[in-house]
Amino acid sequence: MKLVLARQDYIRTQILSRKISKKAISEKGLEQQKITYFSMMVRYHVHEKEVLETSKAYQTIYDTINKAEGDELKATLDPTSTIRNSSFQNFVLYLLISPYTTEKVDSLNLIEAMYPRELEQNELLAKYVRKFLTFELMPL
Repeated sequence: MKLVLARQDYIRTQILSRKISKKAISEKGLEQQKITYFSMMVRYHVHEKEVLETSKAYQTIYDTINKAEGDELKATLDPTSTIRNSSFQNFVLYLLISPYTTEKVDSLNLIEAMYPRELEQNELLAKYVRKFLTFELMPL
């Protein structure tokens, strides 16, 4: 997939991505490969302008790093926690700019329920998530 993406052959990237089972890549011990796979999928989804799918890919990257068992594994996956922080921010931002659907509202409610600590750390993102969940016009 890496070579196909480097050649910017996005049709073959999609074909190859379907050959990789998400269930198999979610097994214990394949965390680094899972992060690499979803990073490539982010590049593909950004090119195809699939904003909601990009958000889901970033969520998977964040959850993989966050749920890694053991400090040694977390240190090898993300030594400076920049990937973890940027993937959460990108996850929320891509979700916010995606078209308004019921899936988007469900995901925003999920963010508010499952990631309150992360939203506390980034107050601006928390403010926008709350604004998008209210059913009123936003002031400029």
